[in-house]
Amino acid sequence: MRLPDSLWGVRCVWLRYFDVFRKSLRFYLVTTFCEPILYLLAFGLGVGALVGTLKVHDMQVSYRSFVFAGIIGQTVLFQGFFEASFGSFVRMYYQRIFSSMAVTPITLSEVLWGELLWDATKASVAAEVVTLIGVALGNFPPVALLTVLPLAFVSSLLFAGLGLTVSARAKSIDEISYPQYLIVFPMFLFCGVFYPIEGLPVVLQWVAWALPLTSVLSLVRTLTLGFPFQPWAVPILAVWLLVLVVFSRRSMFARLVK
Repeated sequence: MRLPDSLWGVRCVWLRYFDVFRKSLRFYLVTTFCEPILYLLAFGLGVGALVGTLKVHDMQVSYRSFVFAGIIGQTVLFQGFFEASFGSFVRMYYQRIFSSMAVTPITLSEVLWGELLWDATKASVAAEVVTLIGVALGNFPPVALLTVLPLAFVSSLLFAGLGLTVSARAKSIDEISYPQYLIVFPMFLFCGVFYPIEGLPVVLQWVAWALPLTSVLSLVRTLTLGFPFQPWAVPILAVWLLVLVVFSRRSMFARLVK
């Protein structure tokens, strides 16, 4: 049974990216496994040996487990954003793949959906790899491999929307560095990847909760470590997802359609 035309076009774009990706699969797997292992050695074992356990939400948890859950959130942030920002800019500006596909029966709308879904897929796989390592080392229960995947995909789609927005509005590839250092890295440092945000001043806690990564980390730790569910994380994540996906597509249409 043939897919509807719009879904068929999105599928073609996704498969095109997948075919290219398979050629560098070995490099992707090596870097995807190495990054969380390095974080584990530096923070989980190094800093963890000094900290021992943390008391968060009236629960005792090892610092290694706490950081490992944070690395899942950091992975979807970095993988989703960088693939969609630098990757899409290269495909759009230097390789002109977007324009090439748009002159085929595939529409620009389908190209952009395929781009976002591919970026989210790639980041979700990386997050699953981190979760798998956490399960293998005994930091997470095995069921986390199933429960984290939908959240990882939605979160990756959100950060891919941010990356695509940046790519659409950047006049040169160097300009992507501005939101990288002014938005992405502050989220990485202040949203609770390496420490509970409850230790921050109240004003910074509010700022952290206004950023999407804090909600992602809250839900990840609920699913992997059994932390109490913080219900406001869901609407915060949903609003950011809707805004960034819609705005990224509009920005890219404005960039490409003259």
